[in-house]
Amino acid sequence: MEDYIKIDRIDKELDFVNLVITTTNIDAKNEEDLVNTFNEDEFTLTNLTKNTQIHSSIVNKIDESNIGQRIDGDALITNVKKVPLLILTADCVPVVIIDPKNKAIGVAHAGWRGTFEQIARKTIEAMEKNYNSNPQDLICAIGPSIGPCCYEVSKDLVEKFNTNLAKYAGKFDIMKDDKNYLDLWKINELTLKDCKVKEENIINLEICTNCNADKFYSYRKHEKTPKRIGTIIQIR
Repeated sequence: MEDYIKIDRIDKELDFVNLVITTTNIDAKNEEDLVNTFNEDEFTLTNLTKNTQIHSSIVNKIDESNIGQRIDGDALITNVKKVPLLILTADCVPVVIIDPKNKAIGVAHAGWRGTFEQIARKTIEAMEKNYNSNPQDLICAIGPSIGPCCYEVSKDLVEKFNTNLAKYAGKFDIMKDDKNYLDLWKINELTLKDCKVKEENIINLEICTNCNADKFYSYRKHEKTPKRIGTIIQIR
């Protein structure tokens, strides 16, 4: 098994960025693992920047003044070259947002709370404000995370989402065997579309971490593991 995967379309079409998603071969929470895996031509790890993730909808802009800082929040944006942005997940949804026109990037950690608070929308809005990004130009990706096949939740949580996203009520929840399942992939897709991202520019890998726990860390499957998948993106 490889140490990481890439997204073919992004790798082939967007030559100004490098994007990888790590596997269980390494623990992305451990920076030593990253240093041992990637060389400076792939990621300038001396500039590695990540949040102190708190399951919020806070988006942090990274510029020359705060490279490498750890700040409370769950999304990062930048237009600075050679600054790897890192989001850590293990069932939560990593959402990648790339602006090919203005050469800017964003990445968000969307657990159910971040998804509920529409962190993907807030990341796009921050990119519009800071980099003049047009949502119709954006390429977005939804990485490995727990899928609707496995994300069993309470009825109360489903109703919370149905209330918050009333016009989509019933389009992202599943009942089977008298149990409730939530489709975080679909909710984040709908959020991106509501922001005017083109459907053909939303890449959903549809890789469930619970189903593919041999390859990706799953908080549920791996009994609350402290190890994490890393979604790392950098402008070359």
